[in-house]
Amino acid sequence: MAQPGVCAIVVNWNGKAVLDRCLATLSASDYPQLEIVVVDNASDDGSRDLVRAGFPSAHLIECRENLGYAAGANSGLMHALRTGADYALVLNNDIEIAPDAVTRLVEALEARAKASFAGPMIYYYDPPDLIWSLGGRISYWSGDIRHVAIRERDEDRYRTVREADYVTGCAIMARTAAIREIGLMDEGYWMYNEDTDWCVRATERGHAVLVVPAAKVWHKVSTSSGGGLTPYKVYHRLRSTLRFFGLHARPYHWLGIVPATAARALAFAVSQLIAGRRENALAMFRGARDSALRRGRSAGG
Repeated sequence: MAQPGVCAIVVNWNGKAVLDRCLATLSASDYPQLEIVVVDNASDDGSRDLVRAGFPSAHLIECRENLGYAAGANSGLMHALRTGADYALVLNNDIEIAPDAVTRLVEALEARAKASFAGPMIYYYDPPDLIWSLGGRISYWSGDIRHVAIRERDEDRYRTVREADYVTGCAIMARTAAIREIGLMDEGYWMYNEDTDWCVRATERGHAVLVVPAAKVWHKVSTSSGGGLTPYKVYHRLRSTLRFFGLHARPYHWLGIVPATAARALAFAVSQLIAGRRENALAMFRGARDSALRRGRSAGG
């Protein structure tokens, strides 16, 4: 029996420094029915030349402008739908993937008919045994979205496939049949939480979201937002979080979301001011202001 076809979609924007290793590890996958697609969001750092020269078998989609993560991913997802792939695997450009990870994700989804989304165990690139994400949980009462097991050492506690509220778009596999039902990623998110929104829309329609610890990925965290905690990251994370709860929380949840979010934002701003990172504190307040005023598109900044 033929194995399901997988379309692996790497979204890239000026990521030449990390893209080579991402594509090299993906090309070394042991999964035979794998097409690699690179969606380039108008990079000007030579990323496209790297793909053409180093990975000629990869399908390159060249965008005329930076579409953001969700719209970039959607360009690749539409290609997967057109070409008849059974699964689409959306990846950040700053990951390195284990040779058997694609196989493990497909096996987990094939074993559970009601499961349509799956994510791997994701580690920090450095140190490589420190967990970055094992799926995530959403608290509608506190307005909090967070990864499970973040910053825990991998001591073989997590072995079994389990369900999660969401898996991160750093590495997320979806059945194309489910994508046709629930739609593509919401392009109103410029970056952050488009993955959470996608998974929640799936679970609302009865699809399960899985975490597969046997599938392993290493993530060079925050490469696309400048590395570390930048004003750009602070601004967009808050905007996207508020957008998510605006779309999915019940009216009564806001009795908890508003004070909890305000307290976290204030504590963060004070900590950044004390640390001499004034721009991060200002970015937090700009994000809250622009969300409240619905200024610009959700992607704005």
